[in-house]
Amino acid sequence: MAKVVIHTTITLDGFMARPNDSLDWANKYANDEMTKGITAEIGAVVMGNGRYNPAEDGLPYGGEAKVPQFVVTHHPRDPLTVDGLPFTFINSIERAVSLAREAAGEKSVMLLGASIDQQCLNAGLVDEIVLHLVPVLIGKGIRLFDKLNDGDIELERIALDATEQTTSLRFRVIK
Repeated sequence: MAKVVIHTTITLDGFMARPNDSLDWANKYANDEMTKGITAEIGAVVMGNGRYNPAEDGLPYGGEAKVPQFVVTHHPRDPLTVDGLPFTFINSIERAVSLAREAAGEKSVMLLGASIDQQCLNAGLVDEIVLHLVPVLIGKGIRLFDKLNDGDIELERIALDATEQTTSLRFRVIK
């Protein structure tokens, strides 16, 4: 069964996006081999509606992950295809993750966006967290773990890799 993985690049001061949701600071690190290497693991993607903006933000993973994309939204609409990527719009995180797991097969379901990440952690749906820590401080923005339920979520580090500009940390969520 597919693993559900939070996958994001994060600043040294703990932000995953600027206050306006911009990832402009992350572009400098996007070509890092470590970040590219995860693409082969992706079987499906689940994101929030705020992350779905192909015209402005481009496609998830630069369009390189040719896998089903599930968008969690309060206003579902008909599925569509953008540059060969199928997008399905669903109003339930649990249903989106379930469909994504089915679509991913033996590969991983990647979660994109702080809200989706936090909601899935709170619902006990996350199996692993992959963070690419980069050497930049942006001062303010959207934090990855700002809105978690009370109580500890225990993790076990299962990988640590580093390149010239990126430190990659991989954790298993202990359930």
